[in-house]
Amino acid sequence: MSVNTVDVPMAVNAISALTIHGLITDSDGSSIPIMLHRTVAPLDLVPFLSLAAYEEAPEPFIPRPPSTLPGSGDIHVQLILAEEKGWGRSSFVHELNVLPTSTLPAHLPPIVLKVTRSKRRAEIAREAWFYDELECLQGVDSNPEWRFKDSKQLTEMSHSRNYVSVLLLEKMGGKLPIGVPLGDELVKGIYDMYGELAQLGVDHRDIRYSNMLAALQGSTALPSLPSPFTGRIYTHRMIDIESCEKTNGEPRMLTRWQASWVASIVKNLPKGDIIEPWD
Repeated sequence: MSVNTVDVPMAVNAISALTIHGLITDSDGSSIPIMLHRTVAPLDLVPFLSLAAYEEAPEPFIPRPPSTLPGSGDIHVQLILAEEKGWGRSSFVHELNVLPTSTLPAHLPPIVLKVTRSKRRAEIAREAWFYDELECLQGVDSNPEWRFKDSKQLTEMSHSRNYVSVLLLEKMGGKLPIGVPLGDELVKGIYDMYGELAQLGVDHRDIRYSNMLAALQGSTALPSLPSPFTGRIYTHRMIDIESCEKTNGEPRMLTRWQASWVASIVKNLPKGDIIEPWD
């Protein structure tokens, strides 16, 4: 699979199970391999957020485009946890070493593993749901209870312990440069990435410098496909979509709203300043 704007869960339909080494250990520090099976987030997992409920004729919600993925595969991948690449309130991300097996394809692109912290399964479940919602853009904080309102499954996940949930993701490159001109083409690409979410009624809600990463280049990286909306091939990706909301906001309004956050970032980077949402 390739990706246009958001980072992509690797081989969503091709991989049916993972065996992970190095994530769980026993009392003497020895690794305990665990096997996880792929699950699909149900369509009704995430409640929609109405932005115009007070109007007599609010805008309808934009339906999820039909999936164009091939049929599910049955590949079992063996992974060894490697260097930690990042962490946040709800999860941490590790690089991976893939153990060769007879069932693996000849080549797997660079991938990373995002693992939930205790009692944070709801966040990663929401993120998985939004990857499905934004499939057509992918190609081949705290823990506020309002984000789980009206979803019994998410509420139960937000309080559950002794479970492990993971996302297998495309490995990303570096962040946007600081202290140098970004160039008109790159800046336009960053604006357009978030504008494309608006075409599907999705508000990112966590637009920040650290969530804009370059796509890897080279023969081992996933290829980028043209956007179905603009025909554009993007050099960067947006990540951390667990805070997204599916809304009935009018796309032009959502585009302007998200562009205001993007502007505060890209206009200050050449000055050497990183503007965060809380600034």
